[in-house]
Amino acid sequence: MQVIYLDILLIFNLYMNYLLLSFTARITHQRLVFWRALLSAILGSFSALIIILPELPVIISIAYKIITAMIICLLAFGKNNLFWSCLSFLGMSFLTAGAFIAVSMIGYTKIIKNNAFCYLDISLLQLVIFTIIAYIILHIVQYIHDRSHKINGIYDIIIRYGNDTAKLTGLADTGNALVDFYTGKPVIICDRNLLGEMAKPKHSHPVPYMTVAGSGMLEVFQPDEILILSEQGKSKSVDALIGIGEQENKKAIFNPKLLYY
Repeated sequence: MQVIYLDILLIFNLYMNYLLLSFTARITHQRLVFWRALLSAILGSFSALIIILPELPVIISIAYKIITAMIICLLAFGKNNLFWSCLSFLGMSFLTAGAFIAVSMIGYTKIIKNNAFCYLDISLLQLVIFTIIAYIILHIVQYIHDRSHKINGIYDIIIRYGNDTAKLTGLADTGNALVDFYTGKPVIICDRNLLGEMAKPKHSHPVPYMTVAGSGMLEVFQPDEILILSEQGKSKSVDALIGIGEQENKKAIFNPKLLYY
């Protein structure tokens, strides 16, 4: 008879969901707010209770897993880049489950599988070792991922806000990891002198930032449309905020992830 302890089930899944959300944030270059991640992890933990139910049809189990992952990612990251967040979260969830199954097959731990969820009889030491190994693998995967999406070149950024339109020279820079705390959207930092009347938006809010030169607050606003044009003439509409700052190079600094998400 297989025995499942609910306290171990909930605590283990809470830990794993928070860990997977952290990995997802790193892979997708998104900011993960602690309280949102914690609430998402708690939700994911209780969703694992489906493992104690009688075995359900495979299609229902998978659909439940996908819907739960979407809700978890929506709560953790917001609707921005929801597809990629969910895809990354699910991908790492299945990889993690596969790793645990492989470990159980060689006798290091016991595993119970039901309704697309796993229950592990795992010690604290084994969990710590797994976490260290997972972080090493994550760094390798992230390095390969970022290298494969390395983007150079000159871009034009067209910003529309009300009746005003501005065209700026864009610079793709992974150093700009600024994300809005409220919406989870990335911020394109622009020089106020190049924005014209947009530098005085009707609705804006401050976002804290930190650089090697110091820290402070940056005023950001949501424009009606942002287009990024490459040298090859390709155009991409992106969902981001505009940060009003002082740029010495007079270029709009954006994170390259906007070009492939």
